[in-house]
Amino acid sequence: MIKMAKAQFVIKDRFQKGGRYQDLLTTSILTDVCEKITGQSDYEVEFLDEVNKGRQAKLIFNNSVTYISFSENKVTSRNSSFQSFPSALINYCNEANKNKNICYYILPTQANIETDYFIFMYRLMKTVGTKFLNESERLSIQVEPFSSFEDIILHKNKIRKRNSGNNSSYITKSSNNTIQVFGKLYGANKYETSLLCLALYYTSNLDIELFEIEEGNLKKLPQSARDYLLSLDRFKIINATITMEETEFQTNDSLRSPRYIYNLLERLGDKKCAFCNCDIPQLIDGAHILPVAEIKDDSNLNLDEKLKKAIDGNNGIWLCKNHHKLLDSNILKINSDGKLKIKSDLDETSRDYIDNITSINQLSEEILTSKFIEYIGKRNEHIQCSQYNILA
Repeated sequence: MIKMAKAQFVIKDRFQKGGRYQDLLTTSILTDVCEKITGQSDYEVEFLDEVNKGRQAKLIFNNSVTYISFSENKVTSRNSSFQSFPSALINYCNEANKNKNICYYILPTQANIETDYFIFMYRLMKTVGTKFLNESERLSIQVEPFSSFEDIILHKNKIRKRNSGNNSSYITKSSNNTIQVFGKLYGANKYETSLLCLALYYTSNLDIELFEIEEGNLKKLPQSARDYLLSLDRFKIINATITMEETEFQTNDSLRSPRYIYNLLERLGDKKCAFCNCDIPQLIDGAHILPVAEIKDDSNLNLDEKLKKAIDGNNGIWLCKNHHKLLDSNILKINSDGKLKIKSDLDETSRDYIDNITSINQLSEEILTSKFIEYIGKRNEHIQCSQYNILA
C-alpha cells in the first residue's frame, strides 16, 4: 500500500491587532478543512511568526496549493467582514503554481451573515472562482455566482436602494462602452473595490476603467491588488487625485472629471436622463447647470473654490446627449421651480420634435436641492426669460 504524503498547512500566526491564529484555527477546524480539500484528515501545520493579511492559510498537497480565507467569527461591521478575503485572493492570483485553488471557510458566529450585502459579496467571491468549503453547513441558501456584469450592476444597485449608506463604489458605462468603476479607498472600501473589479473582469470581455477616488491621504488601492489588476489586459486604472482634477479643470472647459461623475452618481444614482428617462448609460452625460467656462471666469473665486463648484454633484443632472445639447445651447431652460421651458422662436417642426423626445417637463423634488436651485439662478442670470414658454 502506497502511503500518501501529508497535507501541509502554512499559516502566518499573528493578527494585525494582536493575538494568534493558532488560538482561532483549532485542530478540529483544520482537520475539517483538510478533509474537505484533500479527502484525508492527516496533516502537518507550520505557524510562522508573521502578520497574517487575509485571514488565510495555505495548504500544500500533491503538488497543488490551496489558499483558504477564514471568515470573521466576530462580525463588527458589514464591510470589515470581507476586507480580509481580497488579500487572500490576490495572493492566490499571484501564486506561480498553476495547480492552485482559492477557498472560503465560514467560522461559527452568532451574527447574521445572510444579509443582502453578505449574499452579494458571497456571489462576487464565487464569481472569481472561490470554493465555499462549508456553505451547506453555515448558510441556509445556495450561493450562485453572477452570470454577467449587468447582473452585478443590478444587484449592486438594489443593495444601494435598500441601504443609502452603501456608497462605497459605483459601476456604469461610458459613451465608448467601457465599464467604469468609481471606487472609494477609505477603510474596507478599497478591498471591496478590488474584488468587484475582478468579478466584473471575469464576467465581461469589455474594457474596464477603475477610477481611484482620493480620500484624505488615501490615493491608491493596496499595491499588490493594484499591480495585479494592471497586469490584466483590458484593465486600466485612473488615479483621480485632486491634483489631476485641478489640471483637467485648468485646461479643459468640458471638464472630463471622474470626481464630478462620482458625485453625480452619489447624489442622483444611476445614469438616467432627467428630461426623458433614457437610461442607456452610453448615451447619458453629466450636464453642468452652471457651465465650467463661466465658473473659470469668476474673478471672485480662487482656484479651490472654482474646482469645488465645477465638481459639485449639485451643479449637474444626468441628460441624454440630445437634451444635453439642447440645454447647453439654451434652447431649453430650467426654471428655479424645476419647470422646463423652451425657446419661443423655434419653428413648428423643431418644437414638435422637442415635444416628442421630452417626456418630463418638471424636475423631481430629489433633484431640486437648495444648492441646485442656486446654480440654476446663477445660470439664468444671463438668459432672457421672456424668450421662453413653458414646455407642455
